[in-house]
Amino acid sequence: MLTGLGFCHQDLQYSTPTARPAGLDQPGAGERIDLPWAGLRFEAGKLLFLHFFNPDCPCSRYNLDHIRTLMRRHRSEVQFAAVLQGEGGSERLRAAFDRLGLETESVVDETGLWGEVTGMYATPQAVLLDRNQRLYFRGNYNLSRYCADPETEYARIELESILAGRPAKPESPTASVSYGCPRVKRNGTRT
Repeated sequence: MLTGLGFCHQDLQYSTPTARPAGLDQPGAGERIDLPWAGLRFEAGKLLFLHFFNPDCPCSRYNLDHIRTLMRRHRSEVQFAAVLQGEGGSERLRAAFDRLGLETESVVDETGLWGEVTGMYATPQAVLLDRNQRLYFRGNYNLSRYCADPETEYARIELESILAGRPAKPESPTASVSYGCPRVKRNGTRT
């Protein structure tokens, strides 16, 4: 009974959008993003796909198979990196991430700086930068947390679009509304 109530509470919690922080500054499509590269190597000539991930966030765990598929299909053309967010310190975040076997580089974003410069305010979400570090896409993997509808696999659709040479589109209202866990801000509080 308690397990069922817990599941219903969690399902309701993550089926409504994550609150958008007041004063959120988000760079627009085509804008250059100056990343804090410490802890992550830059692969020149490749697109950069940042996977914002919190190992404690159920929504982040729901899309693991989806991100694995994207990485398997596009690793030769795209540099994938996980931006780990959450609480408990960098060692705990790295250990939790490593146990998942995602097999990609990761950087710990304990202070929220990576989220701040890219305009991300929740996990899981994706940021796709072109070869000149200009924003091509920022948003959700799917319309819901389950990544189950191919028609609304926003991150995959945009990744395939940039690989096909199409220009960035204006931000989609449905792709930019986050369903997930809020990120940690620089001062250690949640957004």
